[in-house]
Amino acid sequence: MNNNDDKLNIDDLDLFGGQEEVHDRIEMYEDDGTKTEYVVMDAIEYNKTSYILLVRSDEYELDEPTAYLFKEQADDKNDFIYVPVEDDEEYNKIVLLLQNEDADYEMKF
Repeated sequence: MNNNDDKLNIDDLDLFGGQEEVHDRIEMYEDDGTKTEYVVMDAIEYNKTSYILLVRSDEYELDEPTAYLFKEQADDKNDFIYVPVEDDEEYNKIVLLLQNEDADYEMKF
């Protein structure tokens, strides 16, 4: 026999064993050869192009880290590389699409 005080509250359960959300991390090389580690916050495909939203690993724990938007391109060897999105119209479109998703982050402009 259960009374109301014995009801299970799902918010009190530790369903993931104390684990925090895990994001993939990637390393990218800057033009000067410097290696930088990024946390992959999100990814989306639009018009047959893949885009990723990244935050530098050393800024990930900040309240408002800077995010970077990259797109996948084939290089001269037909390998895929990620390059910054520099076109304002393309950038704005992809950011709007990312905001419309069920994301676990907020974007401010």
